[in-house]
Amino acid sequence: MVDRVRPLKWERPSTGGTQTDTSPTSNDPNEDYPDVRGVAIQNDTSNDEVVILSRDSSNNMTFKDGVVTGVKTLTELLSGSGGITESSHRVLDQLVHALDENYFEEYTRVGNKVTNITVWTSAAKTLKIREEQYTYSGNRVTQEVDIQYDGVGTEVERLTLTYNYTGSLILSVTCVRT
Repeated sequence: MVDRVRPLKWERPSTGGTQTDTSPTSNDPNEDYPDVRGVAIQNDTSNDEVVILSRDSSNNMTFKDGVVTGVKTLTELLSGSGGITESSHRVLDQLVHALDENYFEEYTRVGNKVTNITVWTSAAKTLKIREEQYTYSGNRVTQEVDIQYDGVGTEVERLTLTYNYTGSLILSVTCVRT
């Protein structure tokens, strides 16, 4: 349940009140706004200043939260200048990046089993974007290793998925990022 709170205000004649305003009155959301230095956004269990909306000395709206390091203006966040970092980006739930890039995909097989899928920037195969390596036991994939590369082809991170079966059905998958 969410309680709605109406802050109280003192109004002077210069702000719409009268000389007879001797006690605070309720803020009218259709007429008034709170005049504050900044607003801290709280969660259900803490009373902290992890998330703050504010304004800097140049009158730019600023943002601070647990993901972005430091205080950033809206312009900085929109331009990516000092905005989200690679490590912050990695923890976000996101669409597959292949939707936003041109690439060439190569499949390697041993017999009729795919053992490796390599995604290159082009058919010239000079720069890897990512690859998937598969290990089998019989006809079942027991392990998948997904490797992501940076813009110069250096491995950035690796995700190892281990498949657990019950009979012929996958029961669970354990994922470890390194």
